[in-house]
Amino acid sequence: MMKPKSLFSFLVLGVVLLWVGGASAVPVTDGDDWTGTYYKGNKIGFNNARVQVRPDTIDVHTKMYFRLQSGKEDQSTILTQDTTLTPDLRLKSFVMLQEIMGKRQEVAGRVEGTKLHLEISGRGFHKKQTIDFPQGVQPSTTVWLNIMKDGFEVGKKGKYNIFLESFRMMIPMTYEILRKEMIQFEGRSVNTFVVQQKFAGMTSTIWTNAEGDVLRELSLNDFESIREPKEKAIRMDNKPMSVSSFITLSLVKVEKPITASDDKSRLKLKLSNVHGPESIPQDHRQKVLKIAKNGEESYTTTLLIQREPKAPAKRVSLPVPTSRYKDFLKDAPEIQVQHPLIRTLASDLVEGEKDAWQAAKLISTWVFDNLDKVLVDSFTALDALQDRRGECQSHTNLFTALARAAGIPTRVVNGLVYSDEFEGFLYHAWPEVWVGEWRALDPTLGQHQVDATHIKLSEGNYAGALKLMEFIGQVNIELLEQ
Repeated sequence: MMKPKSLFSFLVLGVVLLWVGGASAVPVTDGDDWTGTYYKGNKIGFNNARVQVRPDTIDVHTKMYFRLQSGKEDQSTILTQDTTLTPDLRLKSFVMLQEIMGKRQEVAGRVEGTKLHLEISGRGFHKKQTIDFPQGVQPSTTVWLNIMKDGFEVGKKGKYNIFLESFRMMIPMTYEILRKEMIQFEGRSVNTFVVQQKFAGMTSTIWTNAEGDVLRELSLNDFESIREPKEKAIRMDNKPMSVSSFITLSLVKVEKPITASDDKSRLKLKLSNVHGPESIPQDHRQKVLKIAKNGEESYTTTLLIQREPKAPAKRVSLPVPTSRYKDFLKDAPEIQVQHPLIRTLASDLVEGEKDAWQAAKLISTWVFDNLDKVLVDSFTALDALQDRRGECQSHTNLFTALARAAGIPTRVVNGLVYSDEFEGFLYHAWPEVWVGEWRALDPTLGQHQVDATHIKLSEGNYAGALKLMEFIGQVNIELLEQ
């Protein structure tokens, strides 16, 4: 089973949103702050935030480092960002660079009026994009400065629309100052305010002093950031965290193992601790039978899931003649549909094939046969093609790029699938193709008809990964019928 990219995205989200504010209070002053990042007490990285106040701007430099290892391979990830704000904390521009295993992706943004002009660059991809950027939207990396500006008072609540630079999306974030609390920090007692933040279905808790210095932040599944001197923050004496540890982090155990899971044609189950009444999507395979409310933002959903049928109801020619789903033929930073290597391979794989569904199966078989199943991350379809290895996201991105290049509308879906090895459900990604109807297949597992243990939770590379955050570490599964 493969490690979902969204687990790393969760780490990025949690730490980016909660970088330690270097300024003591508004007006903002220069600062250079460091935190160590821990998982269950084991150090996995560090975070730095440097603030420089200039006559007409506030410049913020952030750096996050996560040390991970897959077997003998270093999968350490570095995310750096330079953000320029106006004196009243509005975004002017930013440049974000993500690096992993020698691969780089850069996103640059510049605000003009109510528009944000973006430029995304990576291996085999360069694109400019302009999106609406209403007044009042705050970048995720610096939103803590806005909270500081609002002031700390027990009972105070606030809401911001934040821009997630990693996802290039805007979402609401709420916060509440819950209480005052005395904590032990660096061998002394310190008065703090306890601030709770909620975004994308996730909750994090922050302990800050009255000057706005974040001393501790606790998020999902025992991830913790602690304010430290630079020398201590960057010191990584312990053994690197294994990527396989994320498997146990994300595993959703069930009381009874599922027998012959890859042949399972029908499954009835109950998902509890679901964030909302419409959180679980429905489609031709997956039907919601019952929804029960258990408390605030907590629901139980009963699902009936069936294996994908053997063949579509009717044949559709290749390329698929549709304007309705033309967006699912486009390229994206992780899905380089227009790259010559992708287009040439797609043409070769489906040469002479006139049936869209048969073409999709040919592409899926090639991806399954030609990519090693290893726990190494890759940014894009082109990375997967040239490296010939990867996890589920790599397989799915490559399949999606090839299928779109061949003229088959394709979308990325995210969810859970049962693992015989771990005797539980793991987070997973797979594609769906439009061949007269939407059909799911799985090039990572070599399934042309996905089995009934594939639980679909979201759609899309960005929106889908973000939505997945509300399930990780929270949802429970009970098997009712198998």
